[in-house]
Amino acid sequence: MIVKLIGIALIGIVAVSLLRSAKPEFAVFAVIGTGIVMVITMISSLQSAILAFDDLVEKSGMDDRVFSAVLKIIGIGYLTEYSASIATDAGCASIAQKLQFGGKIVIFLMSISIVTALVDVVTGLLELT
Repeated sequence: MIVKLIGIALIGIVAVSLLRSAKPEFAVFAVIGTGIVMVITMISSLQSAILAFDDLVEKSGMDDRVFSAVLKIIGIGYLTEYSASIATDAGCASIAQKLQFGGKIVIFLMSISIVTALVDVVTGLLELT
């Protein structure tokens, strides 16, 4: 998979370089397009990892809400980082920083359900003793 990603990245770099010299206004679209192709390529590999993680959660008896929240948090982190990189490439570093800050706030808010589940587990363990 890494060879595919490197190949896509190199093709994207060449396209962006050519566009920057010929039509600079289209270079951002080449960056976005390259990133989208790379993400689609990675998604197929992520599916097997997600299924393996789901099996672990099922075997552990953990609440599915925790698993769902963790996956959403990971996804938000990746999407935020990717979007901020695009904003930086487009010359909007200030927007990129605000986007990263917003992503951190959303991740914090979503982590409340995980902390709640953890407190429930600890409380249950304390009641057993």
